[in-house]
Formats: sequence, structure tokens, C-alpha cells
Amino acid sequence: IAMAPMTRHRAGADWTPAPYAADYYGQRGSAGLIITEATQCSAGAAGYPRTPGLWNDRHVEAWAGIVDAIHAGGAQAVVQVWHCGRISHPDNLPVGFEPLGPSAVRPEAYNVSDKTGTQVQMPIPCAMSDSAIEQAIAEFGQCARYAKAAGFDGFEIHGANGYLVEQFSASNVNLRTDKWGGSVENRLRFMTRVIESVGQVYDLSRVGIRFSPFGTFNDIHDADPLGLYEAKLAAAAKAGVGYIHVIRPTVYGNIDQANPAPEIDVVAMARAAFKGMVIAAGQYGKDEATRELSRGVCDMVAFGRPFVANPDLVRRLRDGMPLAELRADRLYAGGEDGYADYPSLRA
Repeated sequence: IAMAPMTRHRAGADWTPAPYAADYYGQRGSAGLIITEATQCSAGAAGYPRTPGLWNDRHVEAWAGIVDAIHAGGAQAVVQVWHCGRISHPDNLPVGFEPLGPSAVRPEAYNVSDKTGTQVQMPIPCAMSDSAIEQAIAEFGQCARYAKAAGFDGFEIHGANGYLVEQFSASNVNLRTDKWGGSVENRLRFMTRVIESVGQVYDLSRVGIRFSPFGTFNDIHDADPLGLYEAKLAAAAKAGVGYIHVIRPTVYGNIDQANPAPEIDVVAMARAAFKGMVIAAGQYGKDEATRELSRGVCDMVAFGRPFVANPDLVRRLRDGMPLAELRADRLYAGGEDGYADYPSLRA
């Protein structure tokens, strides 16, 4: 059982994890693996209000305490790292930074301003120069060095849900005609270079990447989504990552979908194409997770929102105990309420 990465908007104004984040993660340390909420690799990578970063010593100190709390429960700790790219707004970035993307294509999506607390239209991003692309790749590597200093056991590249790694791969966002665009191979170059950058710090057996095949969250579309997913799996396998983390199309961002299309078993596809570890996520219950694990379709199942409401989820699933209800209105509300205050059942 893994705890899936979940954005919670609890970091400070300087992108440092909240002091009570160690309690939140530590309470859920009975998982085999905890994957943190998406964490910025650099100041310019931010996209949403109060999401944490990992690009300076202050961040390292805060994350080190969280890692210690995770390890105290027996779990392994992996940091998920993203660059939000065009899914951002100047109100959520340090002064002097602007949203970036492979091309100057405005997302048909809204963000929330950290200054006003209201929804804002995301602007047209600045098309990244070759040097800006190389800098972003290097920032993932530098973030890996900070992650290692904080004690993380592994590093997950966020290649899903319409953020920068996926923006480069998607034909509706990447309109480039240079070596970073055009063919599928070129559009996946950014992803493979990020893997290489992180692999200079962590052994690749400790590096994973997350995909959301057929997902359209954050205005991501591709002319050939099946072919692109197959190419991503092949590229990740060739690059030598230790695991692939697949979100089923049953989840759209933070919204469950009853009848996603197309009806393709994206986890089984990953299993067939990739010989390393496969982590599956997306609306799993105990029975389905048990069945898929026993069939060998995946090696771990990641639970998200059930872990928010049930810090002792592992014991509840094992012993057939009832699950507590999620307070959905507190998911992104900030503050301690609805964060580290869900109780565990008494033995």
C-alpha cells in the first residue's frame, strides 16, 4: 500500500512545509511507501497557492523532519517533484517570475490567486528558450540533491496531470519545431532529459515517474493519446526508471469519473511494457486492489483521499474496519483543521 501524492495547500508563504506537516505524514507511516504532495523543484516552478518547495536549505530542514516522521512509522519516503509550467499565475510566483511553457499557448483553465483568494484566468505563458529548458532540467537535478540531503529514499517525477513534463509531450501545448517539438520522440526529450538529470543524483532504481494516460486535466490533449502513452512507457523503460506510477482515467484531477473513456486498462499496459515496479492509482477499493495485486497487474496500489480521512488506513483495510468520511471542504482550505486532526480507531 502506498499513500498517493496529494496537494493540500498547507505550506508557508515562502514555500516551506507547514510545521504540522510532519504530524500529517507521520500519522500515515504504516503505509509501505509515502509519496509526498507535489513539490516545486525551483522558485519559478510554482503554480498554486501554498504548495511546498525544495530548493533551499530552509526547505531541506523542514522536509528532513517530515522524512524522519515517515520513517518512524516504518514507511519509505519518496518526494514527488513538479514544475507547473503554464499552469500558474504571477500571483503565485515570486516577484520577477512568469508562467512558462513549451509554447505560448494559454490553458483553458483557471487558477486561484494567493493574493486575492479568488479564481483567476491563467495568462499566456512565455515560450521557453533553449536555455530556459536546460535550466529547468538542471533544476530537477538540483532538487534531487536537496531531496537526498533531506533523507528521501526516492524521487518521483510528476509527468502527469498537465504540468510541464506532460506539457512538452502533448501535441496541443507543444507547438515547437525544434529538437523539443514535432515528433513524439522530440516531445518526449524533455522528460527523458529530466530523468537523466535526476539519475545523476539518485540511482535510477530509486526514481519513478507518474503518468495520467488519456487524462485531459489542465487542458491537455494529444492527437494520438494511445500512441503517446505507449511511447512514454517505452521511453521510461529505456531510461531505466525504477517504477512507473499510473493514474487510471477514473480520476480527473481531484474528481472521480464513473465511466471514463476509452475503456483501456492502462495499468495492464504499463505492466506489459515495463519490467520494473508498477504503482497503480485511481479509485481503488480494497477488493479490487487485492485482486489486481494477486494477479500481478501491479506491485503496489496508491490510495489518496482514503488516506486523508484515515491515517490508520492500512489497519482498517487489513482488519475490515469502517472508513471515516472525508471532509472534502477542508482538502484545500489551509490550516490545521482537516489536515492532521483525523483520528485513528482505537485498538
